[in-house]
Amino acid sequence: MKKSVMIAAVLSVFVLSVSAADIKFPAPAQKGGMPLNEALSKRQTIRQYQEKALSVSCMGNLLWAAFGVNRANGKFTAPTAANRQEIRLFLLTADGAFAYCPKTHQAKQITKKDLRSYAGVFKAPCYIVIAADLDKAASKHYAVMDTGYVSQNIYLHCASEGLGTCAIGSFARIKKGNKGKVLRDGLKLPANVEIFLTHSVGIPVVK
Repeated sequence: MKKSVMIAAVLSVFVLSVSAADIKFPAPAQKGGMPLNEALSKRQTIRQYQEKALSVSCMGNLLWAAFGVNRANGKFTAPTAANRQEIRLFLLTADGAFAYCPKTHQAKQITKKDLRSYAGVFKAPCYIVIAADLDKAASKHYAVMDTGYVSQNIYLHCASEGLGTCAIGSFARIKKGNKGKVLRDGLKLPANVEIFLTHSVGIPVVK
């Protein structure tokens, strides 16, 4: 191989590596944190956030706490009825929308469009979208129930880490209003995947 061709090949690999928008999170923190009873005492809804973006490790820990793999057998931090594992998480930031892959602890970029304003009315550095694959779910009733487990995981993790969050149902319902449709279209969801809830997340504004 000629030297110029070799250089071009190396450069192409370098360009691909630096332009890749997928997020590879550090291993999740599975020790430490606030004692459970203290986290429960501090759990609250926060609607005002600082503009500061969350770190990659912070977002990774948040997604893992919500619905990440916590055992060698591939099971999760939140239960699902009949172990159907139908929950799907999406991360929305200023850099775009990402699909969380719990088994590899990565986030695959879906679009570079900022969809946060379609997930809620609060100005937050990130949003978590909780959806479910209804083809996998034991039933829609159970998918809604399983969404609640994930939502509480987010609340407790945020309480433990000094973050603020708010669960939002009105903007996640895909059948109501244009915002829900834009969010659904932006995430490129197939017909069998339905959004049930979103969570705004950020560092609380201290009053």
